[in-house]
Amino acid sequence: MHETPPGAPRPPRPGDVAPYVEDEQPATLADIRNLRRWLIVAAIWAVAATALAVIALVEANKDDSAAQTQAAGELGRVQRDLNARIDDLESRVDELPTSDDLAKLDSRLKAVEDDADKSRTAADRLSGRVDDLEGQVNDLETRVEELESSDSGTTTTP
Repeated sequence: MHETPPGAPRPPRPGDVAPYVEDEQPATLADIRNLRRWLIVAAIWAVAATALAVIALVEANKDDSAAQTQAAGELGRVQRDLNARIDDLESRVDELPTSDDLAKLDSRLKAVEDDADKSRTAADRLSGRVDDLEGQVNDLETRVEELESSDSGTTTTP
């Protein structure tokens, strides 16, 4: 390694930036014209870039307009379908019985249930009476048989 003597400038290292040295000469007319020319070139590039951006934006809006038109059409179709479904449901709800109809039906059903209970009670009573009558008929048949068997042992001559 080489040592630098004290007070001497050190050698530049990679990545160092060269120090700014102020030019003591004033700008000449040619320098100003050159600068003006480059500013005009930069301005033209800026205007061209802006024009391209505007054209791209207009084209994107045209595509968006087509997409918006298509989306609006689909939205309209979906809205018509939903309106048709809602109308169908409304008509089905209108056809349903009202609470008055249900109250009348409920009262009729209770009357039928009461009549069925009365009929069941009457049938049970009749069944009991039929059983009693069957018992009486059986008793009478038994007595008739007894009488016939007791009469068959004694013969009467006319």
